Amino acid sequence: MEHGYGESSIFAADVNDSPPPRHGTQFQRAKELAVSALRNLRRVVDTGAVPPEFTERLLLDQATDFSYIMAAISLLGLNTIGLLYFDFMHTSGTELRAPAMLAVVLCYAGLIYKARNWLKFITPSAQDAKAYIAAMAQLLVLLGVFWSLLLFLLVRQADLTRLCLLYGIMVGCLATPVMVSPAICAIAYWLPVSFGICVSVVSAGRVDSFAMVDLLAFILLTGFCILYINRRLNERAVGAIRLEENAEVIKLLLRDFEESASDWLWETNAMLELQRPSQRLAQVARRPAEQLLGIFPAVLLGESVNKEQRPGSALERLNRAIAERSPFRDLVVPVTINGEERYWSLSGKPFLDKRGRFAGYHGVGSDITSQRRQQEQISFLARHDSLTKLPNRVLFSEALHEACEHCKNTSIALLCLDLDNFKIVNDTLGHATGDALLVAVAERLRGCIREFDMATRLGGDEFAAILVTDKPEEALAVAKRIIERMARPFQFDGQIVKVGISIGVAMAPRDGTTPTKLMKNADLALYRAKEEGRGTVRFYDPAMDERVRERRALQSALHRALAQREFYLEYQPVIDLATRRIAGAEALIRWRHPERGLLPPSAFIPLAEDSGFIREIGKWVLHEACATAAAWPEPASIAVNLSPLQFRDPKLACQVSEALASSGLQPGRLEVEIVESVMLDADAGVKQTLRDLRAQGVRIALDDFGTGYSSLSYLRRFPFDKIKIDQSFIRDLGESQDGSAIILAIIGLAQSMNMVVTAEGVETAEQAALLGSFGCAQAQGYLFHHPMPPEAFSRLLAQNPPHPARPPAG
Repeated sequence: MEHGYGESSIFAADVNDSPPPRHGTQFQRAKELAVSALRNLRRVVDTGAVPPEFTERLLLDQATDFSYIMAAISLLGLNTIGLLYFDFMHTSGTELRAPAMLAVVLCYAGLIYKARNWLKFITPSAQDAKAYIAAMAQLLVLLGVFWSLLLFLLVRQADLTRLCLLYGIMVGCLATPVMVSPAICAIAYWLPVSFGICVSVVSAGRVDSFAMVDLLAFILLTGFCILYINRRLNERAVGAIRLEENAEVIKLLLRDFEESASDWLWETNAMLELQRPSQRLAQVARRPAEQLLGIFPAVLLGESVNKEQRPGSALERLNRAIAERSPFRDLVVPVTINGEERYWSLSGKPFLDKRGRFAGYHGVGSDITSQRRQQEQISFLARHDSLTKLPNRVLFSEALHEACEHCKNTSIALLCLDLDNFKIVNDTLGHATGDALLVAVAERLRGCIREFDMATRLGGDEFAAILVTDKPEEALAVAKRIIERMARPFQFDGQIVKVGISIGVAMAPRDGTTPTKLMKNADLALYRAKEEGRGTVRFYDPAMDERVRERRALQSALHRALAQREFYLEYQPVIDLATRRIAGAEALIRWRHPERGLLPPSAFIPLAEDSGFIREIGKWVLHEACATAAAWPEPASIAVNLSPLQFRDPKLACQVSEALASSGLQPGRLEVEIVESVMLDADAGVKQTLRDLRAQGVRIALDDFGTGYSSLSYLRRFPFDKIKIDQSFIRDLGESQDGSAIILAIIGLAQSMNMVVTAEGVETAEQAALLGSFGCAQAQGYLFHHPMPPEAFSRLLAQNPPHPARPPAG
């Protein structure tokens, strides 16, 4: 039979033109098998014959495919019977019609039942397949007979409309067996149903001779298609089987010559005894070749063959494949060689003798220990933090999802942990010390939890832990243990480092049953712990959700407030202690909320900083304050607080210049206040911004001096114009000797560096007198004036104008 294969086809290739052997007898043997396989495949494809050795495989494959097709056809047939029943239920003649329908239904049920049982058959044989196909053929004969009877009855009872349905069903009955293989089953149904349809059409008494001729032609066509299609399917199936088996054999035999020298060939006889072990195999197994003669795979794997026999393991699949005489590919099995555990990859294919009986296995193996260990290392790094070796966010997420799925039966506590003051350590002592600190923290964290609990590093200085417990007091005890151990000093290269840790706890299922909700609630608890002083533990409380909602609502209202001019400024006078005249004022923002009334800066400035909207608010404050101060008599100055986020904005100097230009205020009358944390985190951009402001003539004040991370180094690096002493020092002035000494030292420091000192929060005359005696130049507080609207401050200036000369430094 001509199939149109060209000269370049695999069937036309002259395999005898291959290069001379390079590897001796094994290569020659592989070449001979390859030639034989290709010739056999060509014979099968060209002739369409079914070789005896493939009969069993073909029968088993046909039986399986036939089962699926018959199940689908049966379901469609049952649906058709249902339609006929409801369509004819109100017509006469049910005495024979109903039993005929029932007989068809029973036939379909029998077909489905047998098909289902075959598909559940684990290791069927060729004899089983023959018996199954014969039984199905008998059922199909009965089905064809009962369909013929049913159609005969219905045609005689049907009107013109129902005849259309019946003719459609007849066409379907004739066409259905074309899809069925093997042919014996298709013919078993086709013959009786074809005869029955012809009889039914003739018995209707309304037959057109041309239609009858056409019907017979269609019946003959379906019969031809059944035979032809089945034959072609058999040819292709045999060709595919031959190609699959021979290609696999060729690939396994030549693998040693095409891949790395670490592979080896192996072969067994029908008794699974290893045959002719190669020197390469003996070298890998570290045993003499004569010691490798035995039953496969025990002779190769030794004691390892009895390990990992759990379902689904590689050894279990290997033993099952050998017991079933089925092929296996790239099964990675553990092997113990001289006390060292190694990993081998084994592939094998059963081969048959001339009579189609199992003759043994041949295959290939390789030592993949190094690749396996590399894969394990890669897998470990993908799911663990490279620095601390704790589980990373990926593994933590998987564990948390699994824990949440079972939390109704096994409760858990989720701890979110955040180091306190880690950024300071990282910035002041360097990243190397910061990394060493994280490693040490991870070690202490491991020591605080049980083996079945999990600690993880989420990133940066954020950690988490999953505790298997349903007792909040147990989670609290673990959290306190962590806090206590983290509070102990760390030592790196002779340096003592101290950090703290804040912990938020959420319990599942009490506080949530999904990872997202549980993490959110634990984060809320952590936020509360840090907000309330750090170094503490807080459990999630539903009231935290309400607070978060309020916070979000307030954050959302911030944007509207600026557009609707809900913000306004008040001005607190700054008094020259020597002359008791007004030297200027500090601009203080207020928010007149339409629902909550007057809000102080502490209620919304942190929200604005978190959202980044502080830049827009700060820009508005700067322009508003400069415009107001421009109308004051000289030399009254205006002090404006700027957020750390504003100082990190490279456009800040330009914004200040624009505010001065648009208001007409002289740069020397504007004073911007900076907090100590800005100087601690100051990078090159912040320092350049400060230099640009000084170049414009703007004065710069260090606010709340002494409350943060006061350092003389940044006072030396950048010459401020003013230092403002925080009110916490002023509160105890006159009552605490230490407080007075600190204030005196700050004033002395400022005078030596030619800086003005302003005391904040002065509330008593005694405090003002002491400050004056210490040499403090300026003060502000309720003793002098409360913050006031711009109109009131303008009237106050008119009554008490500023001294025309600029206050002296110190």
